[in-house]
Amino acid sequence: MKRPKYEDAQGSESLLVETQDTKPSRSRARKGGLSLLPTISLDVLFEIFGFLKPLDLLNLARTSKAFRNLLMRKSNAFIWRASRSLIPNLPECPPDLSEPQYACLAFDPHCYNCRGIGFNIIWQFRAKYCGPCLRIHINMEPAYSKPVVTQLCPNLNELLPTYIFRDLRLRFTEMIQTSQYEALSLRLNGLDCAEQTLVIEETKKVVRAIREHADACKAWLSGVNRARSDELHQIREGRKRIIKEWLETEGWKPEIDYHTWWKISKHRAIKDSRPLTVRIWSRIRPILTEFMSEMRTIRMEETLYNSRRRILLQAWNDFLAEPASFPNTDVDVLPHVADVARFKPFDDIIKLPAHVVVERDTFLPAFVALPNLVRNWRRQVDQQLAAIITNGYPKEYGPVGDIRQLATSVFVCNACEQLFFWIDAVAHNCSLDFPRVPSKERNDSFKEQVARIAYYSLGSSPWSPKFRSSTVLAIHVIHSCCQDPRTATLAHMDSTSTPFYCFACHPDGKTVMHWRKGLEHNHLHNSQASEGCKSRLQSQLLSGKPPRTYRCLLCRRSVGAGRLLRSIACHIEEQHGISILNIHEGIHYVKEIDSIPDPVTLSWNNGPVVATWSEQNSYL
Repeated sequence: MKRPKYEDAQGSESLLVETQDTKPSRSRARKGGLSLLPTISLDVLFEIFGFLKPLDLLNLARTSKAFRNLLMRKSNAFIWRASRSLIPNLPECPPDLSEPQYACLAFDPHCYNCRGIGFNIIWQFRAKYCGPCLRIHINMEPAYSKPVVTQLCPNLNELLPTYIFRDLRLRFTEMIQTSQYEALSLRLNGLDCAEQTLVIEETKKVVRAIREHADACKAWLSGVNRARSDELHQIREGRKRIIKEWLETEGWKPEIDYHTWWKISKHRAIKDSRPLTVRIWSRIRPILTEFMSEMRTIRMEETLYNSRRRILLQAWNDFLAEPASFPNTDVDVLPHVADVARFKPFDDIIKLPAHVVVERDTFLPAFVALPNLVRNWRRQVDQQLAAIITNGYPKEYGPVGDIRQLATSVFVCNACEQLFFWIDAVAHNCSLDFPRVPSKERNDSFKEQVARIAYYSLGSSPWSPKFRSSTVLAIHVIHSCCQDPRTATLAHMDSTSTPFYCFACHPDGKTVMHWRKGLEHNHLHNSQASEGCKSRLQSQLLSGKPPRTYRCLLCRRSVGAGRLLRSIACHIEEQHGISILNIHEGIHYVKEIDSIPDPVTLSWNNGPVVATWSEQNSYL
């Protein structure tokens, strides 16, 4: 560095004093710098290069111009040969490639076209491509379309290097490289028969050498891959053996015997191909402990808890069928047994230790606390339904009073597109369906697996709202009745509304509907469902003959109690001992959705209007 210039002696003296007082600072040496390495003696460098592998030499040659000039000289090819000798069973460098080119072809993992990662080596063509570039940049023209060469030598497999694609669509199609074809065509043009024969024989020798070298390289590469695969397999097996011994000593052997070691060893922390070290072991130990705890929970769910849930299912069916033998819950709709099994008193009994025998009488103390549990459950259900209705109100409207009694509290099921009022929405079957996902796309978490196990044991999942609000449509219908949607209740609408008829379906006006049925009818005409679902609903419901589900009047009403007619008849006969011949609608069973009356067809005679319905309809 240049010395600073000072104009006066006073300034220089003061600077000298300051430099004497301050301690000299030591500059930090740079780590990892190899800029001075090419200046070392060549003998030392060549000795160092002799211990490097070909890929290391390639990377070193790409670091600086000095190394590139040193390693890419033809006179220094002995460095690459010495490096290549460190690789066992590697074939010699072919005469048409230099040592760096051969090392790049065999060891560099980059595609020759896009410089991405590619391991598809075509030894005959001296090229390496990734998957997309292999299909694009290899000549896709079949060999039989080369007319000039095929006339001289019909069997191109003997004349030019070919490549059989591994793609199933081109598995039996052989391709030749365009540059090799063009080079051979230029050599054959303008030669007489003797010279062409000589050229063809020379080409055959060259091609034979290329193919033999390519076969040797393929055999070497497959051997390397096989050895690496065997090495990784040994590392994995050793890792699995150590982890299995540790799991058995920690008390997880019942889980290993139940789920099988083959399934447990699929965990990513067990099947990893890295050797176990102290750092890795300290990291995966809590992960394995949590995983085995989940496996234990699944084992207990499938082997112990499911049988106890079936016992609870029998006790719950008896509770629904014999109301006098259990305490009254004073709730209009009881929960499904899937929800009851999640109540804390019942769940504690289900998850008692394995040595405790659980019978039907074991659940009696939990049934004593059932009224409060059911009230809390119903309160949560009403809150969820109220949130759906509140979100469906337009901005200019707002509910007034008890939202459960308002005529605007109308729901539409997202699964079956049926329209419900409050109590029917609580008891609807679709609220219990488990979300179905194709097995190929299923990737269940631990909680989803446990929920699925409980679903298969009880035949249902806990209640969850699968509805959307139809409040806007209800507001239009209530407006047509000259009522205020903010305050109109179901009882008020039932007592004051006039009958409806549909202009599109019944223009003669003979088929009239209650306002509830008119609301459902209007929903079917304006449904947002898919075309297939909409056409199915319209064909079933607009025809007046939809599929009916019924509920038993001799049992307490619960969620998901709807059954088909044949099933409800069998239930009444088996559960209540009444013969099928003595079962009557309205006495032993009713429609599950009984809040929406059927339409009535009127006959126009000379006298007054006469209803053809056999029973009196209280709504009309």
